[in-house]
This record gives sequence, C-alpha cells and structure tokens, in this order.
Amino acid sequence: MSAVCMTSCRHGVVEMPEATGSLQLSVSSLTDFITVETKTDGENGPIDFTNTADYDVVVKGPTPLSMKYSEFSGKVIELGSGDYEITVTSPATEPAAFDQPIYQAHEAFTIRAGEVTPLDLTCTPANCKVTIELSDNFIKELAAYEVIVSNGLGQLVWTKDSEKNDFSLGKAGYFLPRGLEIKVNGYRSIDMTSASAVHYIEQTLPAEHHIIRLDAKVTGQIGGIGITVVTEFTEKSEDVEIGGMDEEYVDRPDFGEGDDNDDEVVDTAPSIVWADNPFFDPISIKKGDQISMTVKAPLGIKTFRVEVSDNFKGAVSMIAQKDYIDLVNDVDIWQPFGLPVGDQVIGQQELVFELTPFIDTLCGAAAGMTVQFILIASDSEDEYILVDDEYPTVTINVPA
Repeated sequence: MSAVCMTSCRHGVVEMPEATGSLQLSVSSLTDFITVETKTDGENGPIDFTNTADYDVVVKGPTPLSMKYSEFSGKVIELGSGDYEITVTSPATEPAAFDQPIYQAHEAFTIRAGEVTPLDLTCTPANCKVTIELSDNFIKELAAYEVIVSNGLGQLVWTKDSEKNDFSLGKAGYFLPRGLEIKVNGYRSIDMTSASAVHYIEQTLPAEHHIIRLDAKVTGQIGGIGITVVTEFTEKSEDVEIGGMDEEYVDRPDFGEGDDNDDEVVDTAPSIVWADNPFFDPISIKKGDQISMTVKAPLGIKTFRVEVSDNFKGAVSMIAQKDYIDLVNDVDIWQPFGLPVGDQVIGQQELVFELTPFIDTLCGAAAGMTVQFILIASDSEDEYILVDDEYPTVTINVPA
C-alpha cells in the first residue's frame, strides 16, 4: 500500500512509500560579490539574484523532485522516509559567461516518518569573478587590444577596437573555479606593431574576485603586464616579463574581434564537462538514471582507465580479472557494456563517456553503499584531466 503525493503540474503524481515525513525548505542567497541585477539572453529579462524564487531545487533520494524554489516556498512537502541530498542553484550555470554569477547550496538530510524536517539553506557563490582594469598608459599607448581569459571549460574575450570597446562597459566575467589562463594582445597607436603576453593563475576559488590590471610603458612598448589577484582572503601581485614590440611595421589597422593572431596561444589542456553536475557533487541514483560527460583532449586521448572505490573492486574483478576498468587495452571485456574502448578512445579529441551501463548493476549489487569512479585519462603529452587539481571523481550514493 502506498501514499500518493501531488507535487506540481510538472511532475504529476509521485508514488511514495507508506512511511512518509515532510520537508520544510527555506532558501536565502548571499550575494556579496556582485551587482545583483544583470542581463541574461534578453528573452526572460534581467535576473535578480537576491530573488530566490527562480532558483532550481533538485532533491535526490527515495522521492526525487526537481522544481523551482517558488514551488517549495512557504509549503511543507511530503516525502518518503529515508536519506536525501538537496542542491539549490541560481539560474544560468555556464562554465564561463559574462554577468553570470552562480549561487549554490548543497546538503544531505534525512526524512523520518511522521516528522517535519526543516532545512534553512544559504546559497553562496560557486564561481569566481574576473574584471579587467587598464592603466592610463595602456589606454594611451595602445589603439586596439583584447584580453582572453580561459578556465579550460570555456573562455571569455574582452575587446577594444575602432567599433567596439568592452572595457568601457566594465564587463565582469564569471568562471567555474579552476586555473585561469590570461592572454593579452595589443597594437600600439603609433604604428600598429603588436605584442602579446600570457599569464597563468594556478587556482581560483569560489567567491574570489580576480582583478586583472594591465599596464604599458610610455615608449609604446608593453614592457610588463602587472596582474594583481584580489580575493576576499588574499591579495598578491604578480609581474609578467615579456619581449618588446616588433619594430617592423605591421599593417593591422583593421584589428577586431575574430581576426587571426599569429601570437595566440592555443589552450591544449584536456578537460571534462559534466553538464548535469558541473561541480562533481555526490549524487544519488535509481534504476534507469543516466550519467554522461564529455572528455575534451585537443592533443588526443592516450590513456583512459577508471579506478573504483574498494567496496566495488570485487564486482569489477569478477568481470575483468583486475580491479579497474581499462578502456584502451581491455576492448573485448568492456565493449559489450556499451563503453567506448580501443580506437574509439585513442586519439579522440572529444569523447562522450557514460557510466549509465553500471546504474542498474549498482542499484542491485551496491544497495546502501557509496561507490566512487575515479576517471584517470591522459593526452598524447601525458597531461592528465583534472578537476580542482584532482582526478575527476564520480561519487554515487546508492539507495538501500
């Protein structure tokens, strides 16, 4: 016998276990490091990030739900008893975008039969902010310039030329926290000769505001680009020494966004994008769920193996006679599972990797356990894919 709970028109009727409790959710947002109202694609108008009504709420557990916070606010929601995880996220979650802060809260909780569980969550910044500041000399000495900032998952470009000046708008870029690469290309006013510089910030953290300050010598030479990183926690200055301007005349008066640049540095670092879970938060599953991510390796994938947590190694060993999954060498073993193997992996610049084939097995063999899949993939230069300086790890809570 089961109870029936009406949640929203989006989800219809959800069947729940007979033993039920309730969730009372309260959500606020700590929006300290941004101007709270910013533009989206124009279709839906501005987003006020202090208004949590449009925040997305995802509940994973015996009674999974996905809805806007406005559907939770001021209500008591009936859920089946058991262990849950909840994630609340502000609208728009691109890995790199102008004027798009991300606010998020995540918490585990338990619903007990006949009880009301109150949750008071505060969404805090989940990405970092980047702004560009130019010295008077930089503006005077350079007629056209661009700054390209990349976190390996996406990039943003600030441009100034005869028709466009992003810098005058004070545009702020927001990036999922990883290392940042900053490339600066400039063309001086007196003869349009060019110079460029590349600088790296090893790691960023959520809620940090990185201010990139650029300067140029009075001679017209970009003799050094001073980059100061300012965050809530630390302040440090870093100088980048680069070569001087090429004195040979370069005819580039039409420099603009989209023009080729011989000095441009191409980002070849391998990366991984999990669109449904960009922060690799722990997840709960049920039969039929899908887990899919995209591996990008501009220089081509060389190796790809998947380590598993100790509590699942026995199951893998029964299949492969080894306690890990080797997608490059064990073609005959893993191909029947629908995994990409062998030549489908080696040399690929972009690869869709799924753990979907293991979901039903986990729901049966690993009930009540937490299982981890550690993705260890390298490119032709033996550079490994990392997320926050660690191997990407998929953590799955399997319901009992």
